[in-house]
Amino acid sequence: MKIINQEQKEFWNEKKGKIWVSLESNIDKMLGPLGHNAIKILNPKSGEKILDIGCGTGSTSQSLSKFVGENGLITGIDISEPILNFAKNQLENRNIKNIDFIQEDAQTFNLSNFNYDAIFSRFGIMFFEDPFFAFKNIKKSLNSRGRITFICWSNREENDWITLSSKVASQFLELPPKNNPREPGPFAFEEYSYIKEILTKSGWKNINIKNHKENIIVGKTLDHAAAFLSKMGPMSVPFENSNEKTKAKVIEALKECYSKYLIPKGVEFHFSTWIVSAYNY
Repeated sequence: MKIINQEQKEFWNEKKGKIWVSLESNIDKMLGPLGHNAIKILNPKSGEKILDIGCGTGSTSQSLSKFVGENGLITGIDISEPILNFAKNQLENRNIKNIDFIQEDAQTFNLSNFNYDAIFSRFGIMFFEDPFFAFKNIKKSLNSRGRITFICWSNREENDWITLSSKVASQFLELPPKNNPREPGPFAFEEYSYIKEILTKSGWKNINIKNHKENIIVGKTLDHAAAFLSKMGPMSVPFENSNEKTKAKVIEALKECYSKYLIPKGVEFHFSTWIVSAYNY
């Protein structure tokens, strides 16, 4: 019997997980502003219990924990052991008591015994093998008045930070085949209508899908931006596996491409997302 999401588990528990941890501070600077916009829409309250899906290194869980306070609880769930180990160490170092972590797949993990007030995810819900099943399962974790807010990538052509970078890197690296629309991956939820269909068929109510666009600095210099984005997206593992000569060629080509996006503050790219909210009632 096929194990659900097995490819994703292997991917995030092997080299990709280690790469993600090594880039933690850069990733947070890039994705943090986008996540904060989604948290505002979630509007977490003191004392609430919130499930953070695809919590990664735990920065979103930490942000949420400040809203719910010592009487609340944030549970971060993720499939990657190296990433969660980093998140747990962060809690110990900062003596944070109102967060716990679960290494499980939110698509299949039995969530029916939980009673959360809300669910949140910052770019952690696009990798489900069966999103219809996953969102039904996730819904079971909520109380009768529960809600969900998540942020995901919208049209890939409006996200030049990854489309341009991948195009440049493909001249030197053998990148993974481009995902078919709706297959697990960063842009699985780029279609507005597909998100609406998934949530509607999964039993969610009062669905709202808002497009949010923002320009974000990905590096203070061309060198910094190229070193960072060469390890993001589909090029990350092929770049890591390549020899030093190839890596140097990729970096130089990225720097040349990024020079068109250099402003006084650094390299600025366009980001386009969906901020989605829905309710259990």
